[in-house]
Amino acid sequence: MLVGVSLGPGDPELLTLKAIRVIREADEVIAPGENAEKLIRAYRNPRVVEFPMGRGQEIAKRLAEEIADRCRREKIAFCCLGDAALYSTFSLLAEEVLKIAPDVEIEMVPGVSVVFSALAITKTFVKKSLLITVDFEPEVVAVLKAKRSGKIAEKLRKMGFEDLKFVERLHMEGQKISDIVPEEADYFSLVLGVKR
Repeated sequence: MLVGVSLGPGDPELLTLKAIRVIREADEVIAPGENAEKLIRAYRNPRVVEFPMGRGQEIAKRLAEEIADRCRREKIAFCCLGDAALYSTFSLLAEEVLKIAPDVEIEMVPGVSVVFSALAITKTFVKKSLLITVDFEPEVVAVLKAKRSGKIAEKLRKMGFEDLKFVERLHMEGQKISDIVPEEADYFSLVLGVKR
């Protein structure tokens, strides 16, 4: 198994309990650089693999060739600053591992988002909507509080987001994750739309 462990925005006190548990339990822990290593060091001595700018794909390919087969029988944790799902080197590594060993299980441990950390530290409240992007042509959209999920899905499809995921009561009793978006949903729900 290959696990992408999100370390959050850089404050060691913002590591999640789950991230710490996975770091302690993994057969091997890999850190892509010194900043990640510093956050992990209190719990484990990781192997540091540098990912220089512009060479990420090349390094990910070499590392995948080394660990892909091991991921079938061992738990390898790749710990990155920020979140493993958002603009991370983990996505490069996971893609390369799956090219070599499509049967390897991939997991991600979410972390404290730099966006929400920035909102907290600047005392900024979001009362209506929030756009998080690096440009204005997003490839993924998350719509929170999706009580009228059917109408939201319809709008997203018109905007070109064909691959839809429905998530309700995440990490709570009654959790649902589906490719089928219902017409109505719980207050604690979201619809994810992905452009392919």
